[in-house]
Amino acid sequence: MNAVESTVSEWSGVEIGPHDRGGTEFTLDGREFGHVHGERLVDIPFTKRIRDVLIDEERAEKHHVVPDSGWVSSHVRSEEDVAGAIWLLRLSYLYHLTVLRTQGRRPVSDTVDIDAELSELDVSEPIHEAFTD
Repeated sequence: MNAVESTVSEWSGVEIGPHDRGGTEFTLDGREFGHVHGERLVDIPFTKRIRDVLIDEERAEKHHVVPDSGWVSSHVRSEEDVAGAIWLLRLSYLYHLTVLRTQGRRPVSDTVDIDAELSELDVSEPIHEAFTD
């Protein structure tokens, strides 16, 4: 298990399994919030709105296969890149948790304080707004 997988596996409610196109998939209450291909590439789903902000802020790249989707890719080449990939995955985890709560579903990770975590991640105002709209 690589550093990204090891960290994400410790988050409340996260399930880890094989991804259908190779690699390891992370899910929360049955919803995929990202996957890794080996140790060098992380793919993460967002809304296009959040994706656009992440790309503008140079925190992610357009997805390597479906660049016009909401998905982003993060290449892991250094320890700094590991931290960036984990940051993106945590953001996706929190977004998917927000969606589940909005739908009235209460996943195992229901005790997570999303606002506090967004503050800790030091997200920009446009990203924070995407969570509250």
